[in-house]
Amino acid sequence: MPSGYRLGVLTVLAAIFVSGGLTLAMVRGGAESSAPAPAGQDLEAADKRIGAFSLVERSGERVTDATLADRVWIASFIFTRCKLSCPRITSVMKGLQARLADAGADVTLVSISVDPDYDTPEVLSEYAGTFGADPERWLFLTGPRDETLDLIQKKFLLTAMRNPSPAADGSDEEVIHSDRLVLVDRDRLVGIYDSNDPKALDALIRKAKRLGLPSWVRAMPPINASLNGLSGLLVLLGWSSIRRRSGAAELAMATGAAEAATGVRARLRALRVSPAARGHALAMGAAVLVSTAFIGCYLTYHALAGSTRFPGAGFSKWLYLTILTSHSVLAALAALPLVIVSLLRALRGDFEAHLRSARVALPIWLYVSVTGVVIYWMLYQLPAAG
Repeated sequence: MPSGYRLGVLTVLAAIFVSGGLTLAMVRGGAESSAPAPAGQDLEAADKRIGAFSLVERSGERVTDATLADRVWIASFIFTRCKLSCPRITSVMKGLQARLADAGADVTLVSISVDPDYDTPEVLSEYAGTFGADPERWLFLTGPRDETLDLIQKKFLLTAMRNPSPAADGSDEEVIHSDRLVLVDRDRLVGIYDSNDPKALDALIRKAKRLGLPSWVRAMPPINASLNGLSGLLVLLGWSSIRRRSGAAELAMATGAAEAATGVRARLRALRVSPAARGHALAMGAAVLVSTAFIGCYLTYHALAGSTRFPGAGFSKWLYLTILTSHSVLAALAALPLVIVSLLRALRGDFEAHLRSARVALPIWLYVSVTGVVIYWMLYQLPAAG
């Protein structure tokens, strides 16, 4: 193996080794310092549908499943006569309203009464006003009692029932109901979150913001992974083209003529004489363009969507962080500068220097491309991801 390839491979192995050590210490430190309960129950893989419902908003307008069919929404379950948990739950929803508005997230809040016999639209309207609920962002719904409680139990998978023997001193509530918040993505129940847990609320906001992004933004992660994969394939194609033993004489003549030529266009015309050089130049040029497109798409997505945390723990988290860290470091500090240097040397006709840097760049570029696909798969496609 030529020394350039060995150096590139050793650089990749060193990055993996150092990244693995650093992330192992971090994962172990996090595990020893605390072992928190899951921030929320992820139900995205279950494909649980809410289905048909029909309730009345505080404004008097009817809200159905069709009304929210194209929306991402967060629901809470309260009643206005509740003096214990409901003021806190609604205050939490008020905080979500402010945080989502500040983030510009297109997410609707929905509070559903579990005491609809008392909570008329007029009562809910007054109650909503005390919490500063924006009618454009936060709905308060009521409806027939049995249908509403059945909806909460069967579709949202939460407790909602009349208390058969409430305490006379008011130490418990007349309606037994969950204080969980649910996240719905266009009729799909995708998560249940503890309203008492700040970490769960943070996770809820992150996921709601991501799901509330425009469809073209949400489509970017698989596009980015595809660009990474395509870049790797083009690099392999370009490498195999230049290594073909047939046409070696033509390649030597073409590179000699290109070195003697003046100007980039003249060098490219000289290289076209050799099928190996032509194929190499086309494939590698396409790989550079695809990688550039990836960088643009990647930066655009993260500017709009922020980062997505890996939900796993233990070995899977260590493995993910090791791959992510080595990928990021090699992409920024090795692959990008080496590709630029190699490209400039080729354009100047300095093919000996181009060969030296390109051999180092090849295994690093391939590692970055392949791990880009692996990172996408681990973050978005593993069963634990979401």
